[in-house]
Amino acid sequence: QCFMNFDDNYNPYSSYDPDAYIESADNGKNKRKKDKKDRKKTGFFKKAAAYVGAAVLFGGIAGAVCYGVTYAGHKIFPIEYNVAENGSDSYVKPIISPISSDEVKKEITATVMDVSDIVDSVITSVVAINGTYETKYSSGFFGSQTYESEVSGSGIIMGTNDTELLVVTNAHVVDDVDDLAITFYDGSKADAVIKGMKSNKDLAVIAVRLSDIPSGAIYSIAELGETTEIKVGDAAIAVGNSMGYGISVTTGCISALNKTVMVDKVEYSSLIQTDAAINPGNSGGALFNSSGEVIGINSVKMSTTGVEGMGYAISISSVKEIIKELSLEETRNKYSDDERGYIGITGVNITSDINTMYGYPIGIQVRSVTEDSAAYNAGIVKNDIIFSFDGEEITDFLELSDMMRYYAVGEKVTVEYYRMEDGEYKEHSAELVLTAKPE
Repeated sequence: QCFMNFDDNYNPYSSYDPDAYIESADNGKNKRKKDKKDRKKTGFFKKAAAYVGAAVLFGGIAGAVCYGVTYAGHKIFPIEYNVAENGSDSYVKPIISPISSDEVKKEITATVMDVSDIVDSVITSVVAINGTYETKYSSGFFGSQTYESEVSGSGIIMGTNDTELLVVTNAHVVDDVDDLAITFYDGSKADAVIKGMKSNKDLAVIAVRLSDIPSGAIYSIAELGETTEIKVGDAAIAVGNSMGYGISVTTGCISALNKTVMVDKVEYSSLIQTDAAINPGNSGGALFNSSGEVIGINSVKMSTTGVEGMGYAISISSVKEIIKELSLEETRNKYSDDERGYIGITGVNITSDINTMYGYPIGIQVRSVTEDSAAYNAGIVKNDIIFSFDGEEITDFLELSDMMRYYAVGEKVTVEYYRMEDGEYKEHSAELVLTAKPE
């Protein structure tokens, strides 16, 4: 029944041809090869299309960038066109308009600055300060020992009087320093003594006898500027005795103004922050502006350690009056501990904050008085508030202690103080005869 649809004479094997079968099998194999080739062709076209698409995308991006650069260039160097004389638009002549020379000069000045001429005119007004410092330390079984160390700093020549050359510096540079001397930029040296010091402002004025300055020494007097005229970003030139190796120069700019820094529980305000390097030895040196004027007194003490580009200088405008007062003080020699005079008190500072909160007068409140001392013999008692010593206003106990090193045993000094009487503070004055160091 399987062959019911065929003719009766049909022989299913009569048409069998082995060669035809082989050919048919080969055709199947070829067909598979053809299909594989067709797939390869299709893959190739797909890849080609992807490459073409990527090229088109890249070309678009490149064109946009090129257009942006061209547009920016046109804005910086605008192009004007001259139309042909016949009025035709087919011919134009481009004219490039460059930035003006003034604009170029301004741009160069803002990025590159040659300070050599400024430095030449001011460097002789800065001196190196050197001396020795005696340190005491406990060595256990052998008791207290001392050793000497070299100290170095910088100073600014501020002027002269009839007999002295006056140099301003930081108080911490000369505080408790022996064998004080200065070295001018040309290498000439001269001995110096402290004329006046204000520790709570980290300021001191030292004096050199004009007669002690070597003949031919080269120096100049610094010109003071006004910090009210400077602004952030202005050029700053720091000159000082960096690392004690002699006078050197660093440059930078004004980073900030009117900064406040707390050092050893003492607040220093009206400071100039600069990124000009201020290294050990630069303390007391000058911070100059681009006109060669002193705008600050550099202080490593106030500079941030472990951080680059954060140096501080005392604003010269904020301390001009203090420098003037210190310059007018009587020049004194420093006495040893056995030779110096003592008042015989302990005290605490009455600050402006305490004055505002509690109404106490500003000064030094006496906390204790040593028996048979200068203060005891003059009638000064606990809770009196001293505000003047030898005609100088006193607001800091450390400052008073510094001053005492320049007064000898037996010297007479006038002290002014407040005392509470009948519910109010009244002014009093007493003459003290300074006594020797208490046992």
